[in-house]
Amino acid sequence: MRYVFVLVLLSSASWAQSLSETQKLTSLAQVWGFLKYYHPAVATGKQNWDGELIRLIPVVQQARNREELATVYSRLLDELGPVKPCRQCQSESTVPTADRRNLDLTFLRDTTLLTDVLRERLVYIKDNRNQKSNRYVRTASRGGNPNFDNENAYADMDVPDASYRLLALFRYWNIIQYFYPYKYAIDGNWNQVLPDLIPVFQRATDEQAYQNALYRVVSRIQDSHGFLKSDGKRRCLRCDLGLLWLPFAVKLIDTKAVITQVYSDSLVSSPLLRVGTVITHIDGETVHQRIERLRPYVPASNNQTLLRDVRWHIGVGHEQQARLTIEQDDRDTTLTTARYSYTTFAEKARLDVNAQNPLSRWLPDSIGYVNMGKLTSRQVDSVMRPLMGAKALILDLRNYPKGTLWQVARYLTDKPNTFVYFTGPDLRFPGVFHRGGESALSPAGNQKIYTGKVLVLVDEETQSQAEFTTMAFQAATNVVLVGSPTAGADGNTSTVPLPGGYRTAFSGIGVYYPDGRETQRIGLQPNVRVTPTAAGIQARRDEVLERAIRLIQDVE
Repeated sequence: MRYVFVLVLLSSASWAQSLSETQKLTSLAQVWGFLKYYHPAVATGKQNWDGELIRLIPVVQQARNREELATVYSRLLDELGPVKPCRQCQSESTVPTADRRNLDLTFLRDTTLLTDVLRERLVYIKDNRNQKSNRYVRTASRGGNPNFDNENAYADMDVPDASYRLLALFRYWNIIQYFYPYKYAIDGNWNQVLPDLIPVFQRATDEQAYQNALYRVVSRIQDSHGFLKSDGKRRCLRCDLGLLWLPFAVKLIDTKAVITQVYSDSLVSSPLLRVGTVITHIDGETVHQRIERLRPYVPASNNQTLLRDVRWHIGVGHEQQARLTIEQDDRDTTLTTARYSYTTFAEKARLDVNAQNPLSRWLPDSIGYVNMGKLTSRQVDSVMRPLMGAKALILDLRNYPKGTLWQVARYLTDKPNTFVYFTGPDLRFPGVFHRGGESALSPAGNQKIYTGKVLVLVDEETQSQAEFTTMAFQAATNVVLVGSPTAGADGNTSTVPLPGGYRTAFSGIGVYYPDGRETQRIGLQPNVRVTPTAAGIQARRDEVLERAIRLIQDVE
């Protein structure tokens, strides 16, 4: 489909309101995405819909007002052909309110960008939308994760040109618009993302600028599943921050950085830089200022997961020497230390902070402990059976478990108990989500059940499968959560290919407690709240585990 025509000034052009380029491109993104998922002809995939966008961009940019814009869209609709009436299409008014809280087609009422005649044509398509399969999105089952594998990643492009950069933004924006189960929970108006970021993507003419533009749009959904990766190419992500790293790991507490691990004593310049040291400034900038500077580029469900992820970049820089201000004996002390290439200590930096905890052990007073991040399926029985006589059981989920939920749960309850339900997208009405399946604990018939108190340790590292596992354990009897709120990124992920050979992801299905309580962004809330302190880190204490032990001892 080619656009070999010239926009002709309408008779009303002399008084028609002119439009900015951002307004026109925002309109194009909305109309193009709407037709992609609603128009029966587009859904077949017979047209190269990416190619249509690339050809439409300069035409839309030439339009001077909504009438000329309507001419472009009307010609597009004419070439797509007529849409037959749809007898089985459900009307919006009959969709339960909870199922349409993500549905937002307000742009169809926009009189600034769309003429009355064009709006009527688009509303007709909405009411008589595609009811068959769609080339650009599918699900493995009704209500399952949306899949976008048929999207072209254009991996041969090192830095996509301006049109393909806009394609990246428009593709991602529309996928979130119609298929993100938690769009309703995003702070602010998702419609505002287009006018905010269209100029950013237009200016992103080099690799680092384009990466940062992608980070900025992905971070707007506030989902800790929203990673950005480069497929098939060796690329340096976030290298605009620098290539040199401080030789220690930190945890961010109250906008200060507390050292949690020194990778090698030989790499630090001062004995004052040790576990527990509190850093307030880096290169003259407060830690708080650094956090705020990085915030727009970090996909995070909530503030605790933002701090969890920002900490990896907080000390990265271009200069080999870093100037640090630390708290020492109730006063500030400034010192310098060297930065190094990440490869110098990569293996140590990748270690899980809870890796030092063993798979299982006996704690004082006959308390059993299990590290769920190390427990494998083959180990469940050999680990759990000896602990059946424990006075209390501590399950540590401050990590990522290895799929042992169902096996462990059989030791915790002898009654079936639903602990979660899911919501998934309705491909016949994009933007609508319906309650789908649910999961329940399924006890094994004659298995011995643990009847003592169970304490589950959680924090911001408890994400996705770890959160799902925690929800299941909560459905057993006599279970107490100890720690701090979890990551708030639950549900299986859906992957989105983006031009330039990149891909990102988002939480693809909704996950809720049986009573409708939300988990996304909010996280699972502990019954007993405990957060690590600088003093505790300096003393190398596990304050969350200690509090759990005291809770058990206090009931004696």
